[in-house]
Amino acid sequence: MLLEVTVLFGSILIDLVGPMIVSYLLVFEFLAVILEAAVIYLLLEKRAAKAFVSSFSANLVTGLLNIVYLFIFWIDFSAHPQGIVVLAVALLINILVETLILRFFYRSTDIKKILKVSAMMNLASYAILTFFI
Repeated sequence: MLLEVTVLFGSILIDLVGPMIVSYLLVFEFLAVILEAAVIYLLLEKRAAKAFVSSFSANLVTGLLNIVYLFIFWIDFSAHPQGIVVLAVALLINILVETLILRFFYRSTDIKKILKVSAMMNLASYAILTFFI
C-alpha cells in the first residue's frame, strides 16, 4: 500500500512538474543530505549515523516544503529578479523548520547552536542550489 502511494505520488509529481525538474530536485536533495550531514557531524556531534538520519529527516520535511514553494511560486529566476526574494524567504523558513527538527535529535544542545548549524548547512545547500537554477 505504501509503495503504491509513493509510486502514485511520484507519477503525479513527474506529470505535473516534468521529468527533468524532478531529476534535478532529487540530485539536489541527495547532495543536500550528504552536505548537511557533514556539517552536523562536524559542528554538533561526531556520530555519522545520527548526523545522516537527522539530515535526512530535516531534508525530507523541507524537501516537501520546497515542492510546495515550487508550485506556489513558479518563477523563472532569469526573467524575474523578485525570484531572489522568494528564494530568501524559502531559505529562512527552511532554516527555522530544520532547527526545530534538529532540536528533536539534539535535545541537550543549546538551541542557538542548533540554529547556527541549521543556518550554515542551509546556506551551503542553497549555494549548491544556485548551480541547479
